[in-house]
Amino acid sequence: MRDERRGETMKLGAFFHPTGNHVAAWRHPEAQIDAGTNFRHYAQITQTAERGKFDLMFVVDAVAVRDGNLSALSRWPQYMAYFDPLTLLPTLAAVTQHIGLVATATTSYNEPYHIARNRARALRRFWSDIGGREAV
Repeated sequence: MRDERRGETMKLGAFFHPTGNHVAAWRHPEAQIDAGTNFRHYAQITQTAERGKFDLMFVVDAVAVRDGNLSALSRWPQYMAYFDPLTLLPTLAAVTQHIGLVATATTSYNEPYHIARNRARALRRFWSDIGGREAV
């Protein structure tokens, strides 16, 4: 079995919530309460993942209006304010070199066809850029 898997590598991805993945992570004394709207925070954790040889970082898009007990929701800041991935990822691309930048896209406000078509255009541009670099 070992010989069959020789040469394979594991791909590592980091999933980022602004203040941490645990529901109460924002309450830790060293947590950044403004992490959802602090670009330097995202830049630092993405650069750390890149230095750690992660292949990609992943953020979630959530086009939504928060409903429910706003007093309770406001105590969990990562669900009240955070960056739109379409503005966050290009800025992270400017401060990183090798890590992949990935985000979800909601079909609540977009038709799946349009999302797929836009992603295909982006992928073509990516491959075009890569092909152009290899040809140099």
